[in-house]
Amino acid sequence: MEHRHAGRGFVLGVSLLALLGAGCTPDTTTPPPATSTSATPTESAQEREERLAYEAAEKSYREFRAELYRVLRSGGAKAPTAVMKKTAAGPYLANFKDLVVAYREVGIHSEGEEKIVYVREAGYSPRAVTFDVCEDSRDVKDYDKKGRYKGKGELRKVQLEVRLESNQWKLWDGEGQKVTSCEG
Repeated sequence: MEHRHAGRGFVLGVSLLALLGAGCTPDTTTPPPATSTSATPTESAQEREERLAYEAAEKSYREFRAELYRVLRSGGAKAPTAVMKKTAAGPYLANFKDLVVAYREVGIHSEGEEKIVYVREAGYSPRAVTFDVCEDSRDVKDYDKKGRYKGKGELRKVQLEVRLESNQWKLWDGEGQKVTSCEG
């Protein structure tokens, strides 16, 4: 099942049985860098503002992806969880709401962990940041209620928009594609 994001024409390929790529954060991923609230001697106020925005936005991304995979491993959900709603909104949340509901309705659950290969800063404004990410869910496998193998994840490069909404950085939209390598 191919699923497309609404809004701004971004497309995020989401396959019910082979998805699992626009981010992530299980225990096997590198933790986000520690947040420092004090500027370095060579850091301007603008640079500090950007750094803090990127750190907070990346934290939301990693929290969302960890929660998404937790929900998919448990067999989906009736609706997005509180963590998903706290860290995402707009087309991004709508897309993954559809995914977690579909997993539940069809009786699919995932096993395995997604890895975030990298998260790179790609654009900044005071109310939105963009990241380029590479997500590796090739170790994630999907099974039906009877334990039959249904598919596996993939390696994806994704560009994400994260917006400041009500003083919280939330994943807003994304565009991604399946790749064979995260290089380049």
